[in-house]
Amino acid sequence: MMNKKVLLIALSSIVLVACNSVKDVTSDEANMQESCNFSHAIVGGWAQGDITPEVEQAAKDAVKAIPGEHQLGKIYHVTQQVVAGMNYSITFSIENGDYYNATVFRSLENTYDVKDVKQVSSVASNCDVHK
Repeated sequence: MMNKKVLLIALSSIVLVACNSVKDVTSDEANMQESCNFSHAIVGGWAQGDITPEVEQAAKDAVKAIPGEHQLGKIYHVTQQVVAGMNYSITFSIENGDYYNATVFRSLENTYDVKDVKQVSSVASNCDVHK
């Protein structure tokens, strides 16, 4: 009986040491990975979106906000957030191959308001990088 207790304590110690040796992930990395895990999306949070006609229209409006005359190339990545309407975060290219990310709000009346458009170096999102 005493040997079983000693064996149990020894095995428990080994398990604890093994668990503590797992790679530490910083809280920023953990938060970024969790925000990319759309299977656990919460109400009002950002979620993976599909390329719908509404997303295409939002991207076209974002292209109009870029100085100069440009045409929408390809849409690569969409996330969306349900609010009193819909927020879209869209990564896309224009005809010259430059990549952009835009945040566009679509109201309940289907009007589009481009909140932000910025050029990015690639189409990889944080979610693509941290998978």
